[in-house]
Amino acid sequence: MIVRPEEVSGDVRREADVVIVGSGAGGAPVAKELAEAGYRVVVVEEGAWYRREDFDFRSSQALMRLYRDAGQTVTLGLPVVVVPQGMTVGGTTTVNSGTCLRIPRHVLKRWHLENGLRDITEEELNLLYSALEEYLFVKRADPEVAGRNALLFLESARSLGYSGGFLPRNAKDCEGYGVCAYGCPSGAKQSANVSWIPDAVRAGADVYTRCRAERVLVRGGRAVGIRGHFLDAGGKRNGFRLEVYARVVVLAAGALQTPSLLLHNRICLSSGRVGENLSIHPCGATMALLKERTGNPRGIPQSTYVDEFAPEGIMLEGVTLPPPVMSVSLPWGGRRNAEAMRLYPYCGTFGSMISEHDSRGRVTAGPSARQPLAFYRLGPGDLERMKRSVVLMAEIWFAAGARRVYTPIAGYRELTSPRDLSRLSRHRLRRGEIYGLSAYHPMGTCSMGGDPEWSVVKSTGETWEVENLYISDASVLPTSLGVNPQLTVMALAVRTAGFIDERLRQPRVPAQKPGRLTEWLERRRSAESGRSRTVP
Repeated sequence: MIVRPEEVSGDVRREADVVIVGSGAGGAPVAKELAEAGYRVVVVEEGAWYRREDFDFRSSQALMRLYRDAGQTVTLGLPVVVVPQGMTVGGTTTVNSGTCLRIPRHVLKRWHLENGLRDITEEELNLLYSALEEYLFVKRADPEVAGRNALLFLESARSLGYSGGFLPRNAKDCEGYGVCAYGCPSGAKQSANVSWIPDAVRAGADVYTRCRAERVLVRGGRAVGIRGHFLDAGGKRNGFRLEVYARVVVLAAGALQTPSLLLHNRICLSSGRVGENLSIHPCGATMALLKERTGNPRGIPQSTYVDEFAPEGIMLEGVTLPPPVMSVSLPWGGRRNAEAMRLYPYCGTFGSMISEHDSRGRVTAGPSARQPLAFYRLGPGDLERMKRSVVLMAEIWFAAGARRVYTPIAGYRELTSPRDLSRLSRHRLRRGEIYGLSAYHPMGTCSMGGDPEWSVVKSTGETWEVENLYISDASVLPTSLGVNPQLTVMALAVRTAGFIDERLRQPRVPAQKPGRLTEWLERRRSAESGRSRTVP
């Protein structure tokens, strides 16, 4: 059942087997798996519940309704980085581009060697990924609806000998409306609000929307529930309180909100790692003035990629912007802005994503649990990689016939020919000379590890310090992935759900049937070991 604040007439007190804070990539899979296994599941979500018919192509309205801080959450430092976060049922999965990539093998090996996570094996993850990809209809973006912008960039990159292709996405029969970041109006994108949460509700889970969890209740070293308040349409308390007492508490509020909740509750702090190790995948962008129409914003916003430079920590991924967002993203105002927007049909855009090597970030307790302060310092090596990514994108655009290329670097905001690239390459970039940086994948602030002295949670997702308190979101990822993390967050969430199931299976609880993904995995393991030949 989906419960809205308007349907609540007083304080609510509930008992459950599991209470989950957050309904995004980390919380929703846990809710579905455990609800389908027969447990009493309650989900607490700070954002509102929106359905397919509520997504109306209006980006300005979507930013206000679907994003925290209207999409203007930032990290403090030089440069300031905008980190948009979804705040709705489905979390950021509702407003991302649907890209589903597996963890790179070298990153997993690093987790094994440096973080003591050898029990998270490549074989187990591959089984989880396979199950998820089937459940979420993951497939490569269809060139028919990829969009001319993305196809042109990919064709140009390949003409230069660079490797690239079409990104895998959790979309079923995508129609290429180009508004993934503002809620999918066709329901094709299998975000958590379309897939995991409806399935969890059908299995008996209750989801309380516009309700902010503020306290984690701990008794005798064990988590026993949460306490929070319902919110009015403006995000303020409406006077009614929610208390859920549960055998297991799962925090899945994201890499900024989850450490903030722990810091304000002063729990799990013995390692000193809560809020530390923030990684965000800083992203750059270029815009090109082309000789042909691109058809923007039609097409899949993030459909193609260039991975030639991934070993260097540089991934190029497509991006398109609708006119209102493009207008406020331009570095000029007034008449210059109007002239640029008049040429919008001929504009091409593409983005870069940096896997951090020497950047540092952290989250601290802000004035309230809902207002954490995030600090981030872009390291000199990553700054150089960011510059290089801009040069590479500009090179590809000029090879595609661009007349001009616009960049986020002061003094090089407008490149007029390939000759400008060598000049930019030689420039020693300073942090204050780059503007308009954004990032979309905050990770790492409650790192998973094999030792309680330098990690917050075990490989099972349970915190070292508080029994029956689990964390299931991107905050547990110990390092930058270098690729979009949602599929890995979901895989680890399903894995954590299995450990919670084991914890809850005690003599006083009758044996439950497994969730559908768990059952799929058991059957796949059986098939691969030769005991069964039937795989759904």
